[in-house]
Amino acid sequence: MKPSMFSLTGVGREWGPRVALADIDLKIAKGERVALIGPSGSGKTTLLRLLMASLQASSGSLLVNGVSVAEMTPKQIRSHRRHCGLVDQGLQVIPRMSVHDNVIAGRVASWPWWKTLMSTLIAVDRDDVHALLSDVGLGDRQWDQADELSGGQKQRVSIARALAGEPVLLLADEPTAALDPTTASEGLELLIAVSKKREATLIISTHRASQVIERVDRVLGLREGKLVLDKPAANTTPEDLDALYAGSRERA
Repeated sequence: MKPSMFSLTGVGREWGPRVALADIDLKIAKGERVALIGPSGSGKTTLLRLLMASLQASSGSLLVNGVSVAEMTPKQIRSHRRHCGLVDQGLQVIPRMSVHDNVIAGRVASWPWWKTLMSTLIAVDRDDVHALLSDVGLGDRQWDQADELSGGQKQRVSIARALAGEPVLLLADEPTAALDPTTASEGLELLIAVSKKREATLIISTHRASQVIERVDRVLGLREGKLVLDKPAANTTPEDLDALYAGSRERA
């Protein structure tokens, strides 16, 4: 059995009177590939932010590798966040920057001040960035401006940037929302491939359930802030999805 990377017991999160998550009991093992699905407003992004420790739980216990997030020092929190890579639906590519500079931005948080300053003057870590871009099929676009790329290529740059910090946890928050079905499918395949190559835990939050279920190990379903589905992907049925998305037109 793989060791548990995350352990959540009775975890909840409120925004004033609104309950975003309630009584989440969950374990996620190192190296798992997980689909996090459910209608809009079900709490998917909130759960991802809790796992990244960019948001504190209002109740319950969240452990990362056996250490309580609530008891982590600021230094431990920063270390955990540096080991998390995020790809989100906004893609976060800066158009007027080179592809190289967009990717290297994924390392800045872990650099000393002098290297950050140096990176504004010269292109640092050229070989490393080229290797990352080659992994996502863009090795020949390192010095192009990001605004010259297609939507699918920008997504690949976002993935390369998320990998730049050598994450042990790769989080994808609706990474294909702005893409056509074919490009979205290619992007999901790429996320799976790079997570396997780097032995990183992968959690993909998406409403495109049909595209992702066949590519992951496990399916988690949130509805109205509650975990109502937790099954191996191979055992997840159309009836499970019908119940999860009942009353919603988002299932795809």
